[in-house]
Amino acid sequence: MSRLVYGVRPVGELLRRRAGEVQSLWLAAERSAAAEALQALRDVAEARGVPLQVVPREQLDTLCAGESHQGVAAIVGDYVYLELEDLVPAEAARAPLLVAVDGVTDPQNLGAMFRAAAVLGATGMVLTKDRCAGVTPLVVRVSSGATEHLPCARVTNLTRALEQLKEHGVWVAGTVERGGQVPAEVDLAGPLALVLGSEQRGLRPGVAKACDFLLTIPTPGPMAALNVASATAVLVYEAARQRRR
Repeated sequence: MSRLVYGVRPVGELLRRRAGEVQSLWLAAERSAAAEALQALRDVAEARGVPLQVVPREQLDTLCAGESHQGVAAIVGDYVYLELEDLVPAEAARAPLLVAVDGVTDPQNLGAMFRAAAVLGATGMVLTKDRCAGVTPLVVRVSSGATEHLPCARVTNLTRALEQLKEHGVWVAGTVERGGQVPAEVDLAGPLALVLGSEQRGLRPGVAKACDFLLTIPTPGPMAALNVASATAVLVYEAARQRRR
């Protein structure tokens, strides 16, 4: 089954990394503010032999169900999820830094989490098949193409998956609104999985119990906590910072 990737940056990342998977690239016919960027995508597509169609913008609107496509869309094969073990290879050049997602159903949030994780140094994402958004066209768009960079596994049972990661030497750190340790005061430099829960419920009790320790981002201001995408950015940054020391 085919999927859709749209937007200048997501399609650009797709063409740079996996052009061979693109079945067809659609570009808007009329000139627009993004004309230079669209021409660059066209040049890459032609150089790599990607089938190309120039169509009226209205046709792209229909293809993308009214979403903001910026004049470009690519039809590709299914998103390929990896096995959990693929995220913790025995001979990895660096220790894994994973982001595991417990119950985030909003694709906007998940896309922002992908982007933060990829930009700040995570090595992979772990999603669940139920009660969690998947890698949809909207997630790809919001992530600015980070989904095309960051390996992702999808598991049936997150608690069991965390236990498997521990068997591979990965420490598991859950995140809670209050009562956890301050991230900067904990050693996060080794193999690590950061587990983030939904904004409505946080971590499920069974998932929290499976964690080796819990973290809380200190918030001295009047707001109680960051949203899940911002929390992802803070935690991945701190873990990556410690690794650079």
